[in-house]
This record gives sequence, structure tokens and C-alpha cells, in this order.
Amino acid sequence: MYTIGQAAQKVGFSIGAIRFYERKGLLEPAARSEQNNRLYTDSEINWLVFIKCLRETGMRVEDIKQFANMVMAGTATLPERIKIIQDQKQKLLDDIEGKKSQLVQLERKLERYYNDLVCVGTG
Repeated sequence: MYTIGQAAQKVGFSIGAIRFYERKGLLEPAARSEQNNRLYTDSEINWLVFIKCLRETGMRVEDIKQFANMVMAGTATLPERIKIIQDQKQKLLDDIEGKKSQLVQLERKLERYYNDLVCVGTG
């Protein structure tokens, strides 16, 4: 079991973010210690890591909530969940292609500037 501070550090979230996701219903309310501190299991840590992944790929909190509800509903929702993850994967692949294109443009501009610098330096 992990305290909220340990969970936050392990996942790379702030404590406030974990509390936020709990309030939004993306995370079941945490078990509590005798001192009333939140405690998280490895399974909950893994779920937080997945939430972080989805957020980093641009998924909205509301959409993650819908996905979480599907998970809680059980295996009957697997086809829908697969579609959501496939769509998010495609969105990420499209973003990567866009970033590659931007990188090529920056590299071309740098090459031009370096060439201009060499010409100015020899002139």
C-alpha cells in the first residue's frame, strides 16, 4: 500500500491531481489508514499510470471518466473500450507524424542558416 504522497511520486502526479481524479470519479475512493490517510494499491497505481498516459495523449477528463465507467461495467464493454484505445492510438500516431514534419522544417531552416553563416564567414 502506498500513501498519497508515495503514489503521486511513483506516478508523476501531484497529490492534488490524484485527489482531483478521485473527486471526478476516475479513481475509486481510496482506502484509509488508521490515521485516515489515503492508501493506494499496486492496481490503483497502475490505473493512475494509465490515466496519465491517456491525459498525455490528449484525452479529456470526461472521456477518461466514460472509459472508467466502461471498465467498471465489465467485459461487455470490451469492444467499445478497444475502439476508444484504437482511436486514441491513431490520434497519437497522427500527432507524431505532425511533429516529424515540424522537425523536418526546423532542420531545413537550421541547415540554411548554417550554410548562410559559412558563406558570411568566408566572405
